[in-house]
Amino acid sequence: MFGGDFPVFLLFLGITFLIWWSQTMSQSFEAQMKLPVEIVGIPDDVRVTTPATDHISVMLSGKGSALRKSGRRSGHSVLRLNSRSFTIGHGHAALSTQSLRDSVMARVHASVSIRSIEPDSLVFLFARQRSVMLPVEYEVVTESQDQFFLERVELRPDSVRAYVLMSDTVTHRALLQLGNVVLASDTIGLTVPLESAPDVLFDASEVRVQFISQQYTEKSVEVPVSGVNFPADITLKSFPSKAVLTFWVKMSEYDRVGAQDFRVVVDYNDIAGGSGVKAPLRVFSQPANVRNVRLQTRTVDYLMESKYF
Repeated sequence: MFGGDFPVFLLFLGITFLIWWSQTMSQSFEAQMKLPVEIVGIPDDVRVTTPATDHISVMLSGKGSALRKSGRRSGHSVLRLNSRSFTIGHGHAALSTQSLRDSVMARVHASVSIRSIEPDSLVFLFARQRSVMLPVEYEVVTESQDQFFLERVELRPDSVRAYVLMSDTVTHRALLQLGNVVLASDTIGLTVPLESAPDVLFDASEVRVQFISQQYTEKSVEVPVSGVNFPADITLKSFPSKAVLTFWVKMSEYDRVGAQDFRVVVDYNDIAGGSGVKAPLRVFSQPANVRNVRLQTRTVDYLMESKYF
């Protein structure tokens, strides 16, 4: 259609556009810009109860090119205001109109002027608070399965910092509600939220809980019967001389625990002055790493012999 004049047409079109763009950018315009606002540097002893607005609307005026540069510079960034620039009153903090204008001006082109800011000042309400360290507590019901028994519970973190209002005199707890946990493996891991409390803020919202369990197995041994609390001139003879004792022991320690780790006795106080021929047996001592110790032999026949010197 244009033949050989097409390149000339494109050149003419480009020149026309540049002239229009230059004239447009040199004219004065007004533009509205919305800026997200964030207040930073709030001290630990201050709790914001009513926050300031999270954005402001700024009306700018200036040449088109300057407005365009200002929009690129500030359109997608957050206006961060340090709390130290606020005037602190009784329960409230305010940033003056002039301080707010100065903060916005630092974000726009030097040739751009601010027509208005809405709102023209920032205010937030606060209360004073204090912090205390609280140990993490938990409430749980455990159920053993396949002879797994709980060894310990690990908490990470095992204590948290709690922020409470200065006026708060209640004793608070950092509590986990764990419900029912079935122990069916060596390690069970849970991530549990801290139970909330009115007007209390924790520096952690959840705690990692690990239940460390050991699997036990049953073992029986024959333990010699001995006497306890007998007078020095009396000795005991029991029939049988050994008692069968059954217990649960960790599978990893099965071969380490034997009859030598237990003591089964007849207590002289149980038979003194009696006329029976049977004596009850007691487990006098046992190792700490066993559980559910049971005497299969509960009584023995006995004789008491006097020693003559």
